[in-house]
Amino acid sequence: MARRFRSYLLLLVLSLPVFFRMATWGSPAREPADPVAAGKGRELFEHVWTTGDPLAAAGDGLGPVFNENSCVACHRQGGVGGSGSRQNNVTTFTIRPLGANQTARQGVVHAHAIDAIFQETLTNVHPALASALPIVPAVQVQTSTSAMPGCDLRSVVFPPGVHVSQRKTPALFGAKLIDGIPDRVIIAQERMQRVKWGLASSELESVPVGRALRTPQGKVGHFGWKAQTGTLLDFVQGACANELGLGNPGQAQPRSLAKPDYTPPGLDLTDEQCRQLAAFIEGLPRPIERLSQDPVQREYAVAGKLMFSKIGCADCHTPDLDSVTGIYSDLLVHRMGQGLEGGGSYNDPPLPIPDADPDAGPHPSEWRTPPLWGVANSAPYLHDGRANNLHEAIVGHGGQGAVAARKYQQAAQAEQAWLIAFLNTLQTP
Repeated sequence: MARRFRSYLLLLVLSLPVFFRMATWGSPAREPADPVAAGKGRELFEHVWTTGDPLAAAGDGLGPVFNENSCVACHRQGGVGGSGSRQNNVTTFTIRPLGANQTARQGVVHAHAIDAIFQETLTNVHPALASALPIVPAVQVQTSTSAMPGCDLRSVVFPPGVHVSQRKTPALFGAKLIDGIPDRVIIAQERMQRVKWGLASSELESVPVGRALRTPQGKVGHFGWKAQTGTLLDFVQGACANELGLGNPGQAQPRSLAKPDYTPPGLDLTDEQCRQLAAFIEGLPRPIERLSQDPVQREYAVAGKLMFSKIGCADCHTPDLDSVTGIYSDLLVHRMGQGLEGGGSYNDPPLPIPDADPDAGPHPSEWRTPPLWGVANSAPYLHDGRANNLHEAIVGHGGQGAVAARKYQQAAQAEQAWLIAFLNTLQTP
């Protein structure tokens, strides 16, 4: 035991200079957003797309399958670019093969289509799933048989090897700052957490040790609930294709699960249009920490901020990352327990086996630590919006977040109120 402790201590001492250099290297200079491009990007962001839309001259416009007809229809809480409500949830699915003759699949079940022949249902995912089952927003799809306390959504039990999960629309405020965080800073967070917890594996659920998820292109994931997207431009291209059916140079529009043989005439968005959308999002202001003018509430919030660190919330929701202050995220993926499992993604690549490959895609229970800036104005919470309020969101943490959640529940009611008061200071711009 003593020998193991000395080994850990030696590794920590040897690693400190490396961590210090990685944390203090300057970030590369970023060009300011082009105001003309950002203005055109806002027009595209607020544009209501239609079939055969004139802004999509080479393609077919909206669809044929889509979740909404504009970006702002989903990104609107707290202002243009904010998060979405449960009404805007996206339904994803994963099929893991149970036999040699089965093929792994994952993707999105879109809520709308331009014509009935394209309309997707859960039956397209698996015949055992009822086609009449509403996709969005009436059903809380999860592996358990009961929803969160106070949540009025039903649960669904899935066939073996099949999992359906919903995703809540994230806010885009401060996206430029997140995009600018160097990969090495996120990797340094991963290594520091491993050292802090005695070289524990990120596969354990007993301690908060996350990992930096790599995209197929080798980029560290910055965006997405599972950190599956490396850059803001990648995020824009993926969202335009999969939410609106707008194919572009970075992402083809999805094939309808009901009519996969349909071929679009061309791309709906040019590279320039995608970059204009990214320029608009880059210009969105960052969330702020705003203390109440009421002296009692200010005192509560100050005490709650101390408690946030004391009970371990800050182990994953790191207050500052590189030069980005007040982000409250390490941008790593963490295992959050069976109750928070969820698979599926925008695309349909071969499904990896995370336990066999540390650089593989996300495990069903792994989720990127969501930045908490702006959290006060982005209810409901958790990846599928199952938590109606901040209290339910904290209590709902499992896996590597279970210890902090338990300490919160064991705290006095007044202390819980302090923590909530602090979180309510993290507001949209």
